[in-house]
Amino acid sequence: MDEDDMDELPEMVELPEEEEPDVIDTEDGGAIVKLDDADERSDDFYANLAEDMPESELGTLASDYLDLIGKDKQARKKRDEQYEEGLRRTGLGDDAPGGAQFNGATKVVHPLLTEACVDFAARAIKELFPPQGPVKDFNPGEPTVDKLKKAKRKTDFMNWQLTVQSPEFRAELEQLLTQVPLGGAQYMKVTWHEARNRPEFLFVAIDDMYLPFSATNFYSAQRKTHVQYLTQLEYTQRVKRGMYRDVDLTPVTLEPDFSLSEKANNKIEGREETSYNEDGLRTVYEIYIIADIEDDGEALPYIISVDKVTSKVLSIYRNWDELDEAKEELQWFVEFPFIPWRGAYPIGLPHMVGGISAAATGALRALLDSAHISNSQTMLKLKGGSKGGQSLEIQPTQVMEIEGGLAADDIRKLIMPLPYNQPSPVLFQLLGFLVDAGKAVVRTSMEDIADGNPNAPVGTTLAKIEQGMVVFSAIHARMHNSMQKMLGILHRLNAMYLEDEDIKEEIGEQLATRQDFEGPLDVVPVSDPNIFSEAQRFAQVQAVAQRAAALPQLYDQRAVEERILDTLKIPNPDKLLLPPPMPKEQNAVNENVAASLGRPIIAFPTQDHIAHLKTHLAYMMNPALGQNALIAPVYLPVMLSHLKEHIALWYVSSVLELAEEEAGEDVTKTMKELKTPEARQAFDRMLAEASQSVVEKAPEVFASLPPVIQQVQQIIQQLQQPGMPQDPRLAIEQQKMQIQQQDSQQRAQIEGQKMQANMQLEQGKMQIEQQRMQLEQSKMQANMQLEQANMQLEQGKVQADMQRDQQRAQTDGQKLQADMQMEQQRMQLEAAKAQINMQLEQMKQDREDQRKKAELDARMAMNMQDNQTAMQLAAAEIASGERFDVSTGTGINPQP
Repeated sequence: MDEDDMDELPEMVELPEEEEPDVIDTEDGGAIVKLDDADERSDDFYANLAEDMPESELGTLASDYLDLIGKDKQARKKRDEQYEEGLRRTGLGDDAPGGAQFNGATKVVHPLLTEACVDFAARAIKELFPPQGPVKDFNPGEPTVDKLKKAKRKTDFMNWQLTVQSPEFRAELEQLLTQVPLGGAQYMKVTWHEARNRPEFLFVAIDDMYLPFSATNFYSAQRKTHVQYLTQLEYTQRVKRGMYRDVDLTPVTLEPDFSLSEKANNKIEGREETSYNEDGLRTVYEIYIIADIEDDGEALPYIISVDKVTSKVLSIYRNWDELDEAKEELQWFVEFPFIPWRGAYPIGLPHMVGGISAAATGALRALLDSAHISNSQTMLKLKGGSKGGQSLEIQPTQVMEIEGGLAADDIRKLIMPLPYNQPSPVLFQLLGFLVDAGKAVVRTSMEDIADGNPNAPVGTTLAKIEQGMVVFSAIHARMHNSMQKMLGILHRLNAMYLEDEDIKEEIGEQLATRQDFEGPLDVVPVSDPNIFSEAQRFAQVQAVAQRAAALPQLYDQRAVEERILDTLKIPNPDKLLLPPPMPKEQNAVNENVAASLGRPIIAFPTQDHIAHLKTHLAYMMNPALGQNALIAPVYLPVMLSHLKEHIALWYVSSVLELAEEEAGEDVTKTMKELKTPEARQAFDRMLAEASQSVVEKAPEVFASLPPVIQQVQQIIQQLQQPGMPQDPRLAIEQQKMQIQQQDSQQRAQIEGQKMQANMQLEQGKMQIEQQRMQLEQSKMQANMQLEQANMQLEQGKVQADMQRDQQRAQTDGQKLQADMQMEQQRMQLEAAKAQINMQLEQMKQDREDQRKKAELDARMAMNMQDNQTAMQLAAAEIASGERFDVSTGTGINPQP
């Protein structure tokens, strides 16, 4: 066996065995394991400190932290509004801001944000949570048998926990991933549910996590507040489990004060608040702080729970491991960031493309509104008809009669449609520009790959994928890191709370024990931070397949095919491939038979090489066997190579045996224990002396071998000469080898030509693309010039209309002024006329008064005269004693 053949042999690695713990077998077949390090944790350390603190101190503590929480909430108010706007911008709640307000105006929303969120979540969940589970084993340091077995046990158990025991984990993770792009970051809370005896996972939205204004990093913040909305049932159960104090709390009748983001999400879900709060939802603040609670002069991590309505402290727990001398804060939340930025809160899509999304929605709405208005009949109608044009409701294909005035003989003279512009092509181009600009931030090259050249070089495809998804690859690496932190928390919880008996009872077998988790973390997420898509995997295996075809002597073709089938996720790929030939150790007779049939044979170090050589040479030189015309073409080449292996292994075994005789110990163990260069040099000198002795003895041992080998080589050359009879199988194998070589050469040439052609094609495409871009720019410039000309024309038209309107307004003003002057003159005339009439009436009244006065004066004078006459007559009658038959008219005594 030459050096090349020895290099092809699989490397044998011996893993050291670790010392097993003390195990005592029991009579029932079980075992008692004595652990070296017993769990020294006490229940009192993790007790609720609030149970033993005075109410006055608890009240002061609650008041102080409720005030701080209010300030933290106010400091992050703008962030809540940004998250709310992002949710509204998706349009899923039918309340996206903006848009026209006229009747029939569209409320459609461009799906830029929604598409990016769904695409990100779909790609991330596929990588982070494959069907077989999100955990794989990882062994840092020197691998040992016990380390490998323990990591495998923990991997299987944690995958069972995350896929079967905690069914809510995948649902919570998917909710988190859909909201990460909108909120900039979201959180996963990992706790241990003692009643269910299993880990519990909860998605915590960023609007329910308050950080102080001074915080610059989530994990280093000195105060983190988780806003919990607990039903009355959940609160009661926590009290029964001893998690909270049993205190009298005022029943809550109103719904909690949810964040703006929560309210926007309720609209998306179609969920409305009721005024009854039938489930008794109440707000409980869970505060993770660094403070001096126990008055020992040292600020340490604690967890405080405070009821918002009653301002009562429900619990206070120490938040560090009792066995940790450094008293580091225990983490219960994992941050899943989108794009890190300055400060504690990362940024998301609303911060990066929120304005572009709003502009795209506005452009889309403007186009649809313009199309709607231009296709809707809006008109002006002159007076004269019995019905106004706006009061008519005409359905398509309907004929309706209207009444016109007496002078109307053409309906077009009564009604004028209002002219509206059609949807603008410039606005449509602007919409496409906005969408491309928005997608460029979170762009993926999958669309380009689907439409690209299937014969493109693999390197080009990989470069396009990595360049097109450079943003997503960085985000994916952050998601991978967050999953690693979450597995670390789960690993810690298993070490603290896992019960071996419960595991065996629930699963049926002991997948892992609590002791397995008390060591270092040797599990990692199954996702690969360097590979973030199936397209990238397919491109990689395609590159490996092409390289293996070009250089078959450097690759294991079966391993390459297995990698391809595994990447394609073909079930049971081993059943599709032929079983690999596996040479096994045989005696010399069976080796002769196997070589005669063309089967692979191999020499092993522990065989008696001299005995094998004698058996093979005897069979080889026999005219009826090894040199038989039917056997020789297949047997001799295989056996000649096999003799080479036996000679080389005889040399190795002889040198080692002689070295062991001189050293008096097993040199294989000595080789492993060589630590210093001096020891290795001494060992090399010992092997050199032993090798010299073996080399001097070799010509005597193999004295008869060279003539036989020379004769066999001549026979093989004769068999290979033209005209000589040849084994058909050998000819077929030779033809196969020639065909493979030719095929490899042709493939290499074709690949080279293809790469050149693709490079030329890419250059041509780039030139065409540049020309197209220049044409687009020219077209855009022409369109802009046309639009500018149109705008100038429109401006001229508008100016002419304005001038005409101004002239009309001036004419109307002059006419109005003249009318006002005429009206004033008419009013003056009317006033003069009224004054004259009043004077005439006054004169008439004066004359009437004078006539009546004269008449009255005449009557009074007549009466006075009559009275005097009557008095004279009366006096005469008195004097005469007779009555006179005389009338005095209207005097005192008008009657006789």
